[in-house]
Amino acid sequence: MVQHVLAALVTLLAFAGCTPATYETNGAGPGQGSPVGGEREAGSLIFAANCQTCHGAAGIGGAVGPSLRGESQRMTYGGLVSWIEDPEPPMPVLYPKFLTESEVRDVAAYVGSL
Repeated sequence: MVQHVLAALVTLLAFAGCTPATYETNGAGPGQGSPVGGEREAGSLIFAANCQTCHGAAGIGGAVGPSLRGESQRMTYGGLVSWIEDPEPPMPVLYPKFLTESEVRDVAAYVGSL
């Protein structure tokens, strides 16, 4: 009995830092998207101009878009890039017509910091 409890504790401790990710329906997974990081500060300006109408100021959620707080707990940086590049409705497709690859990376860096 004690051995089973100890084995369970060791297993729990080994996975304590692991959080199961959910990537909704677009299939964005860990490590997908651009491996090159963006600039958070630049991303905040791009977010304000293109995203805050739906997701609210500082990504707290709006009438249409959900809160983006804590997205870095659900997706890797690459997953965020993938989601922005290939979103599911009702999120509009902004890349590549309205946002450049660099701007997408910047927005992903900003959203990941929320």
